[in-house]
Amino acid sequence: MTPFRKTTMKQGNLLDNLVDTHAGNLEDLIRVEQGLLNALSVPVFFVDTSGRFLGANKAFFVFLGLDSRTEFQAGVYQRLATRFASEYQEIDRRLIADGGSLSFEGYANDKNMIEGPVIYRKTAVQGTDGTATGLVTMLYDLSELKDVRKALAKSEAQKQAILDGLPDIVILFDKNMKVVWANNSVRKICSSPIGRHCREIFCGDSGDCADCGLTKSFRSGNAESWMQRVKLPGAVDPETVYDMIGTPVNIKPKVIDSVVVIARDATERLKLEKQLHHAMKMEAIGTLAGGIAHDFNNVLTPIMGYSEIIRLHMRQEGDGRKEIIGYIDGILKAARRARRLVEQILTFSRSSEQKESLQYIHPIVKEVMKLICTTLPSTIEIRQEIDEHCGMVLVDPVQIHQILINLCTNASFAMSGTSGVLTIRLEKSTRQNNDRDWLELSVTDTGCGIDPTIRDRIFEPYFTTKQKGQGTGMGLAMVHGIISRQGGELEVESEVGRGTTFRIFLPVSKETTSFDQVVNTEDMAGGSERILLVDDEEQVVAVTGELLESLGYTVTGKVSARESLLLFLKSSNDFDLVITDLTMPYLTGLELCKKMKEIRPNIPIILFTGYREEFSSVVAREAGVDAFFMKPISFREMAGIVRKALDAGVAPNPGVGMPLHLLS
Repeated sequence: MTPFRKTTMKQGNLLDNLVDTHAGNLEDLIRVEQGLLNALSVPVFFVDTSGRFLGANKAFFVFLGLDSRTEFQAGVYQRLATRFASEYQEIDRRLIADGGSLSFEGYANDKNMIEGPVIYRKTAVQGTDGTATGLVTMLYDLSELKDVRKALAKSEAQKQAILDGLPDIVILFDKNMKVVWANNSVRKICSSPIGRHCREIFCGDSGDCADCGLTKSFRSGNAESWMQRVKLPGAVDPETVYDMIGTPVNIKPKVIDSVVVIARDATERLKLEKQLHHAMKMEAIGTLAGGIAHDFNNVLTPIMGYSEIIRLHMRQEGDGRKEIIGYIDGILKAARRARRLVEQILTFSRSSEQKESLQYIHPIVKEVMKLICTTLPSTIEIRQEIDEHCGMVLVDPVQIHQILINLCTNASFAMSGTSGVLTIRLEKSTRQNNDRDWLELSVTDTGCGIDPTIRDRIFEPYFTTKQKGQGTGMGLAMVHGIISRQGGELEVESEVGRGTTFRIFLPVSKETTSFDQVVNTEDMAGGSERILLVDDEEQVVAVTGELLESLGYTVTGKVSARESLLLFLKSSNDFDLVITDLTMPYLTGLELCKKMKEIRPNIPIILFTGYREEFSSVVAREAGVDAFFMKPISFREMAGIVRKALDAGVAPNPGVGMPLHLLS
């Protein structure tokens, strides 16, 4: 629109000069300067002091769609602005009487008699004697400008809708760092942002503004980004953190008029990043725990093995000194406990799922209570009422660990700061449901109890009554999920100020296998077969070899996988069984197994390791492994596995032999 305005202004000045040249004689001006008037692109017409039409330029007649010889006997306004004829005639009379110039927005009919907006620029013409001789009027058509205004209004509305639809906060700050414009998203932290200072929006105060990114953006003229924690009480979350960027608006080079700030809620992203870092840390801890477990199991293997050998020799030699046998049994008991401790560390550090199996619950409960006793304060008395004959259930033992630890931890929190009693009870349940027997595992505390108004919400994920940083709200949700998946039921009884009881009901298996049968399924069995034993730990080879030899086997021990492969290549028929470690330098147990199977497909191979995380049963079968056990292993268990592998042999189709024995 700027070129149009400049052009019309120049044409208006030209017309003023023409009027001055002819000293107000309008009829003479029209006759002499008609050609020049016709060159003007804007419509121009003249009237005398009585309002009689004197003439016009070509653009005027084109605008009205009339012949240039047309006369306006009834007055020019009857055709030009029919609805406003009397009003415009009155304006002309006053202007002629008063003199001077006048511009105003009005309306005019075009060649199709369609009324449209125009600007009337009128100038009273005076003669040399100062008396009025008429009036000259220029018309500026605003129809194009109106279309531009409509397009601009539409564009502004679209921009407003887009910005208001953004979830991010968008604010325009002026030089005084006050809000000029803001989208709707800002109103979730400030209901009336316009005119407010930046610090009032994001800092919630009216003090001196800190050296934030907005200040830096005004100062440097560059886009600046920063993190801002919103402290305004009206915020949805007082801990909301915004990721912000300020971009200067330059009206001229190096002249900053304002700064646009875009703020994005980064609270959830930061939480996820924190969870990711925690997960990565736990993964690193799991890897470290696995490595430690591998080495620790290699240490436990000779401890358990030599203890078994001493006890075996004493019995063979008839040495029945009870105190020494008792000492050895104590060593073995401590070693087995250490082995279970390593398993628990691995269980809680790795992400692999455990499979359900038929279990007695009471050993798991007792083991958890031994662990939990060391973590609870001395002000809490622990009572155990355990029935060891309440039946077996099909459960994942690791998940039973998780359930008990969560419930006991919550009970401890409920009794924090006071003396209390924590009671763990395992017994046969009196309930009869679906013609099945049930056992009941309960955890009771004498703590603060649960408010009845929130009791229905305690199993919701992320719901917690603990302060921030003391709990995630996932403990009871996980307990509920595990019990539901196990086919059990969960009940809660609580009274404020008196304590809480969580009752877990699990269906008892109809199988009648006794506990003694479960832990003593293998008989001590030996033989005279030849065994190749491979492990990179010399002590493991020595103690395992001596145990096997005590059963009658002939054992060849190797601490190098390469040497054992060369030996097997030369004399593969000299061995009836191979026992190899999984993790060894230069050549792993799986690689060794695969190469030996290529040499002699029917050789039985047992894999043993202290590092379960590196073991995959699928990969092991593909490599030709026939059996597997974890270090350290008891003498009785190892004897049974070795005997089974030798007696079963290998099926003609490699990889479809006896199932892997995953024992630990």
